[in-house]
Amino acid sequence: VPAANIERAIAKGSGQGGDGTQLEEVRYEGYGPAGMAVLGEALTDNRNRTAADLRLAFSKNGGNLGESGCVAYLFTHRSEVSIQATAADEERLLESLLELDADGYELLQDGSALVHGPFTSLEALQDGLHQQGWTVREWGHSWSALSSVEISDIDTARQCLKLLDALDGLDDVRSVSANLDFDQNLDLEAS
Repeated sequence: VPAANIERAIAKGSGQGGDGTQLEEVRYEGYGPAGMAVLGEALTDNRNRTAADLRLAFSKNGGNLGESGCVAYLFTHRSEVSIQATAADEERLLESLLELDADGYELLQDGSALVHGPFTSLEALQDGLHQQGWTVREWGHSWSALSSVEISDIDTARQCLKLLDALDGLDDVRSVSANLDFDQNLDLEAS
C-alpha cells in the first residue's frame, strides 16, 4: 500500500481528512412508531449521505426523520457514571452522593448502579466516586428522556426496537436515545 494512502487514511480517521474533509457532529431527531421520540448523534464527513441514510432507516421502520428541535425538548443532556454496586451498597451510595454533584442514581440488576449528574460535572462526579472507593466501570454523557411513551403491544414494541437497531447500525451514528418504556408484562423474548 502506498505511503500516501496510509497517511490519508490516518488523517481521515483523526478527523482531518487528507483531502481537507473535516468530520462534524450532527444531531438528528425524529419520531418512531407509537409517537416514540428519537434523538441521536452522528459523526460524519458528508451531511447529505448521513441524512439520506437516516431518512431511509426511519421510513423503512415506521418512523419519520424530523426537523431540528422537534423532540430535543423531551430530553436532557447529562453525565452518567456506571459503578459497581448492589442493593446492599445503597445506603453507602446515598451517603457518597450527598457529597457529590449528583442528581440521582439507578440500581441495575447486573450488580451496577448508574449515577446521574449535570452535564458539566462528569469529571468531578467520576473522580469523586473513584476517590470514595467505588469501582467505576464507565462514564460519559447521554441524552435522557424527560418523559416516556409506554408500549404495551408486542408488535409495536418490536417495530420500535427494529427502528432503534437500524439507526444504531448506521456507520456514522454514535448514539441513539429514545423515550421508550415497555410495559412490565410485555415479553419481548417470546416468539
